[in-house]
Amino acid sequence: MHRISLFLLKSQSSIINYLAKKRLKTGRPRVVLTTHFLEIFRFNLLEAELIVDQPNLQAKDEFPEGSPDRARIVCTIMASTAQHDSHSATSNVVPLYEMRHGISSHSNALMCAAKCGIPEEMVERAQKVMDYVKRGEPIPTRQMFEGPSPEEQLSAFFASIDDWHAAGDDIVSKFLTMARVGTQ
Repeated sequence: MHRISLFLLKSQSSIINYLAKKRLKTGRPRVVLTTHFLEIFRFNLLEAELIVDQPNLQAKDEFPEGSPDRARIVCTIMASTAQHDSHSATSNVVPLYEMRHGISSHSNALMCAAKCGIPEEMVERAQKVMDYVKRGEPIPTRQMFEGPSPEEQLSAFFASIDDWHAAGDDIVSKFLTMARVGTQ
């Protein structure tokens, strides 16, 4: 897992753990959170004793209103008509908007992104990145998948300038930046 992803997961899980244990004068805060970071549960980043995991447990009965004694995290999922064995990021999923007890094993983040107008190319790239992360493999750069390499781009840019003696500082600066970025 990438360092940044792990940092985000640990940060988010730390906030959830903190809020679940926070004491106020009138009891515990009520916080509604939503996330597509399912790894929080997969990697057990929440404190297990805070999670209410019995589907029939009524949090109100177990933890009376304003009870400062016990912290809890009640996990629910949004039920949908998604075909979960379909890995298409742009599948035609229609949410049912029914909250059910449990922890989701999949994310509809890409479907949400597609429905919100994120370009299909970006959604497909995100799907590829998610697949690499799930397999624990390094994420290749986009240039490894398609288009000319950084060296080819640099060469094409160099060849596109007819007279380098007359080229402005902005052109030279762009060329040097491309050269630095391409060799890193």
